[in-house]
Amino acid sequence: MGIPGDTAGLQRFFDGAWVFSRSIWGADAQLQAQASGECDFTQVAPDLLRYCEQGTLQMMQGRPIAFTRQFDYRFDADGVMVSFADGERIGQPYQRYALDGNQLAPVAEHLCGADCYTASYLFESARQFQLQTWIRGPHKQSRLLTTYQRPSASRA
Repeated sequence: MGIPGDTAGLQRFFDGAWVFSRSIWGADAQLQAQASGECDFTQVAPDLLRYCEQGTLQMMQGRPIAFTRQFDYRFDADGVMVSFADGERIGQPYQRYALDGNQLAPVAEHLCGADCYTASYLFESARQFQLQTWIRGPHKQSRLLTTYQRPSASRA
């Protein structure tokens, strides 16, 4: 399978196991932390994949921290809606994206208090994509870059 050309292809593209690495920069463009781990997109309904990640976050100063996170990806003809699938915001929308060529572009930004979150996905190959997230506001100024790759023993 290649880079997705429509939302049905997008759902098939995401489905399955991935490994990821993440870098987090602060407002001063200094690297604050790095993370790595494994994740999986699992079909839970015909139009819904549940994203589950687990990994280790290493702050530039401090001890490693284990973490987990879950999101629901609901696909329709126009794109994908990502919602929180764990924590206190379970079921609440996070961000909506539209497929635009080899990327998923944000349709709207997500507000968390006064801070604004926006992100985009770039599909680089059948086995790799990137998610870039920007957080801007009075409380947070960060940029996150996550690179996802299929594990070598996984299907494409």
